[in-house]
Parts: sequence; C-alpha cells; structure tokens
Amino acid sequence: MFFLVGFPRIVAFYPLSRKTRGRDISSSQNPEGELHNVRPAPGPDGLPDGSYYFYGTKNSYIEFSNSGKLDSRYSLTLLAWVYPEGSGPIFHFAPGGVRFWVVRPNTLFVRFVRRTGRPTQQLISRTLIPKQWNYVGASYDEKTGIATLWRNSQPVMSVFIGRIRLATNRPVRMGALPRDLRYFRGRISCMQVYSIPLSGPEIKRTERVCFRGRK
Repeated sequence: MFFLVGFPRIVAFYPLSRKTRGRDISSSQNPEGELHNVRPAPGPDGLPDGSYYFYGTKNSYIEFSNSGKLDSRYSLTLLAWVYPEGSGPIFHFAPGGVRFWVVRPNTLFVRFVRRTGRPTQQLISRTLIPKQWNYVGASYDEKTGIATLWRNSQPVMSVFIGRIRLATNRPVRMGALPRDLRYFRGRISCMQVYSIPLSGPEIKRTERVCFRGRK
C-alpha cells in the first residue's frame, strides 16, 4: 500500500487513513497519535477513508506525543495533503514550537521557532485552493538558513531566517490547540516529517506515496 524505499531521513509518516489511524509507519515507530472527534473521509486519491476530517471545533484534533524521535532540530521538511474549509493547525509543535498552519482556507503559513521559543519571520502564501486537495509543505535548511513554503511541489515563498536550532522537541497537535480559538475544518492526509530540507524533485516524488492502487 505504501512505498517508502529511497525516501531520505524520514522521521515520521502518518498516512492518516482508517486502516492506519494515527500510526507512524516509518522505521521511527513514533507513538500512535490519539484521535479525538475526527472521522475517516475520502483521500487525495479519490478512494474512501484515506484521510481524516476535522470538524473545526476545539475537541476535533489529533495529538502526537514526542518521545524525541520527532525532534528534527537542525533541518526539517513537513509535508501533507490538505483539503481546507477553515483555518487551524496542520502540524504544530506545542507549546511554543514550530507551527505549520492553514490561517485562511486559501492561505498557508509556517513559522520556524528557535529552541528557546523565540520565533523567526513568518512565511505566508495565499496559494491554497479551498475545498480542493492541495499538497503542501514547509522546509528549513540549517546549512543555508533558508525557510520555504511549498504547494504542489513548487516553492511559493522562501525567506532567509538564519541558522538556528528548531523547537521540535514538543508534542504535536493537528486541528486544534488548547487555549486557541482557531480550529481547522477540512481533511488532512499523508503527514510526513523529514530531518532534511527536501528539494522540489524530492517533494514531487512523495506526492503519491499514500495513493492506493493508482501508482
């Protein structure tokens, strides 16, 4: 069903399907995510139960504990398929860590945060198509100090934020955060975490890794 051979430095891979629920199927074997008031929904491959639907409420979320294997302090790539209907966190290291969000149904956002909790410049791009599947990503390259937002394997914004150590040593929330009134509504599938900054061609190779029967 899933093919991970040749994918470099993968830290976590959550297909987010009915079959896998909140499990990490990478070799890291991170603790399984806890599902709260989300339901299986059609995935980006058009087949049933290949994503989870978030209701846009404070009790609709997935929470991942962080035993240390999710901690990619030097460089990072986050990738996911999203079907946005409202704004909220895609993958947020909380409290006070790296945050990857949909801030409006058409707007993608990332803020890379230093280990101390001090934030860097935000990246924001109004390139999402609401109520459609978008393949989105955010990457940070510690060697160059450059952060990048991606949509459909193309860079949509890049900023020099300097050489930092990332605040990825926190638990992770998708969909909703405590004490935050913004809750994601829509579908998320195929969440991937890498400890290196993937290039455009490498991100393109991951686009269909969760597609079932349509390779």
